[in-house]
Amino acid sequence: RTTSTYFQELADRIQSWLRAQMPSWRGRHPGVENMHVAVMGCVVNGPGESKHSNIGISLPGSGENPVAPVYVDGVKTVTLKGENIAAEFQRLVEEYVIAKYPASVDESQERRQDAAHA
Repeated sequence: RTTSTYFQELADRIQSWLRAQMPSWRGRHPGVENMHVAVMGCVVNGPGESKHSNIGISLPGSGENPVAPVYVDGVKTVTLKGENIAAEFQRLVEEYVIAKYPASVDESQERRQDAAHA
C-alpha cells in the first residue's frame, strides 16, 4: 500500500540507518543482533506484523495522513506524525537498544574511567 515515493524513501532510510548502526551496536550491546525491527508499509496490516517484532513502525500508504504507529515489544507506545518520522523512529530504536541490550562490561568500565578522568 505504500506506493508513495516519499514513504518508500522513508522505509529505505530507516533500513539503511539500521544496517549502518548494527556493527557498532554489536560491539557495545551484546545480543542486539537478535533484535527484530519491522518497518512496514501499511497502517492496516503493518500493526499486526509490527507487534511481532521488538520494535516496529507502520508507515502510512498513499493518500493517508503522515502518521505512523510504533510498537515496542508488542505494545503500541506512540504514534509519530509529521515530517520527522524517520528521525524520531531512529531515536526510539536507539533508546530501545540502550535499554534492552545493556552495554558490555568493558564498555561500562570505559565510560566510568572516562568520567573519572574528566
